[in-house]
Amino acid sequence: MNLGFIILYVRDMEQTKAFYVEELGATVVDAISGPNFITLRPSGGSLLGLQNKDASQLAPKYEEQSGGVELSFEVDDVDSVWQRWKEKGVEIVADPIDLPFGRYFLAKDPDGHYVSIYRFAQQPATPPNAD
Repeated sequence: MNLGFIILYVRDMEQTKAFYVEELGATVVDAISGPNFITLRPSGGSLLGLQNKDASQLAPKYEEQSGGVELSFEVDDVDSVWQRWKEKGVEIVADPIDLPFGRYFLAKDPDGHYVSIYRFAQQPATPPNAD
């Protein structure tokens, strides 16, 4: 199986689309988009679908809160993205921090979904066999 789509149920289609296009460089795939479903293609990833929550005919329409999901995007410079987003008023949940895997911060998109930005730490060179 291949992961084809990640679908976010959203209340404000235009604002959320603008966030993913302007802030994360996704492009709209017009051929499989419509007024209540927008298909986005992030650079180097699976498709991301934005489903109008109020227009959905499926069960998530009736859920009070959005599901617990975190979309993670790798970038070259975590701190510059964090600074730009702070200046633009993006909701920052956790400021940049160094974790065992690398540098990371957590924010929310306009509809409240978690979006993390990270950069893997440089992996140390594998030591030669000590046999």
